[in-house]
Amino acid sequence: MRRAIIGITTGRRNESTPRNEIQTSIIGCPIDYLNCVEGSGGAPILLPRTADKDVIASVMASVDGLLLSGGGDVVSLAYGEEPHPENKYQDPVRDEMEFEAVRIAMEKDVPILAICRGIQSLNVALGGTLIQDIGAQVSDPVQHYTKARETVLTHTIDIEEDSLLARVLGTTCMAVNSWHHQAVKDVGKGLRVNSRARDEVIEGIEADDGRSILAVQCHPEDCCEEYPIFRKLFDWIVAEAGKRAVR
Repeated sequence: MRRAIIGITTGRRNESTPRNEIQTSIIGCPIDYLNCVEGSGGAPILLPRTADKDVIASVMASVDGLLLSGGGDVVSLAYGEEPHPENKYQDPVRDEMEFEAVRIAMEKDVPILAICRGIQSLNVALGGTLIQDIGAQVSDPVQHYTKARETVLTHTIDIEEDSLLARVLGTTCMAVNSWHHQAVKDVGKGLRVNSRARDEVIEGIEADDGRSILAVQCHPEDCCEEYPIFRKLFDWIVAEAGKRAVR
């Protein structure tokens, strides 16, 4: 029986020499995403960072599930706002790729797991907006962009009891790691909030009609070894994708 194929979105990173001369651009994502998908029984492949819709469609035709990975900020013009001064690491080509991948996934009912930037990209793809800088735009926020190691759990989220996230994780309250300065503001079409931090910042969204779409603002890929509860998210996407793989 073949493994469910999980397509993972990628970003661009410029490689430099010791003298800080840019030599080449690397397309990829942190290896933790691949390790977690493989560890949950899936077969990870990388979706190329490209705006070519034919390329995106061809790759999406081969996947059973979609994982929107972390990265820089979504270009604010994509949701109708001028950029806040704290916006950084924007990549409009990656935005286009992820928006198109989400569109295809929705059309073909491909399960989606979205992480950190991924939750933001998913929300914008479906017509939502973002808080562009939590520190500047949220009153009395908790620390969302921490200075701790990636595996340190630094703030609490409260999870809606009737949510898919609660069913997957088996809890309605937990601590998470946190590496983001933006967050979901107005929720996109067909989505609902499934969790919030204690300052009311949205920490997770999912489909409002029971479809297999789940998004979190934390970084579960960094914590699977130390905290097995985070593994359940990857088990979920692989299991949901597996239902397509056997068709």
